[in-house]
This record gives sequence, C-alpha cells and structure tokens, in this order.
Amino acid sequence: IGTPELAPVSTGLGEVYQYIIHPKKGSEGKYNAKDLRTMQDWVVARQLNGTPGIAEVNSFGGELKQYEVSVNPNRLKAMGVSIPDIFEALEKNNQNTGGAYIDKKPNAYFIRGIGLVTSIEDVQNIAVKNTGGIPIFIKDVADVRFGFATRYGAMTYNGEVDAVGGVVMMLKGENSNEVVTK
Repeated sequence: IGTPELAPVSTGLGEVYQYIIHPKKGSEGKYNAKDLRTMQDWVVARQLNGTPGIAEVNSFGGELKQYEVSVNPNRLKAMGVSIPDIFEALEKNNQNTGGAYIDKKPNAYFIRGIGLVTSIEDVQNIAVKNTGGIPIFIKDVADVRFGFATRYGAMTYNGEVDAVGGVVMMLKGENSNEVVTK
C-alpha cells in the first residue's frame, strides 16, 4: 500500500470562466481599486465559490486591504512588550476556533469562537500582555490603520480605470458546460 497523497482539486484545464469588475461609465470616481477588490473578494468570489462544481475563484488586480500595526519601539520597551508578543496576541485574537456542544435533550447546542476582527478598534483593543492585573493593549504600544498589500501590478479596463478580475476554476472531473451554466 502506498502513501496517501493529496491531489489537486482542479487541473490545468479547469479554468472555465474569466471576468472583470469595473466602474461603469459615469461612476469612475465612485469606486477605487480598494473598493473593487473588496467587492471581488467578499461578494462576487464568495457567491461563485458556493456554486456546485467550482473549486476556487482566483482574484487579481485592485488593492488588497489589510490592517497595519505600526509599533512604537519606545513604548514597547517602556511596557516590557516584545514584537513576538504582538504577533502572538494578533494571531490568537483573529482566528476561528471550534468548541464542543451542550447536549440538552432533544437539542444539541454547538459552541464555537469567532475571532475575526472587523474594525481598527477591534485590533487596537486586543490585549497583548497583562502586568499586575493591568492589560496592555495594542493601542498602548502601536498605531493601527488601514493599508494595502504591496501591489506588483495593475489591471485596468480599456486602460482608463482600475479594475479587478477573477478566474473561476472547476473541480476535477466536473462537466465544464454544466458548471458554467449553473
């Protein structure tokens, strides 16, 4: 018996659909590269990923929004906080966790922890350390703001306005005609 391996969920021929999202004529100033990428990742791609037969949707273009935590070395030193402390606090406070369940016949209540931050304030209020019963928060040792991942290229529509795109990949073994028409 061989060693189990994971196979790709799609193949090189699994690309079944490409599309772009761009502001329509007259509303170019209403949507910037960040807005378009946010729509792509959080609305369009999520809806397409729920389609039977779709393996994934690859996004490109636009500006990928992220939270930036800019630490102040003087404040870190004064409060006895290290960079690894910051990383650990951010990691632990921004993840989903499974729980257990409470069995109260005839129902079972499932418990889980949802830890995704949704605002700058959420990041600022993450506790990094507790010294003598006094919590030290991210906002005590760092500034938090919205930023963007490094952009290595751009996508435009007719060379005039920012756009974003997506490539829809089909699950291995699916019928492309059926998947595209769903």
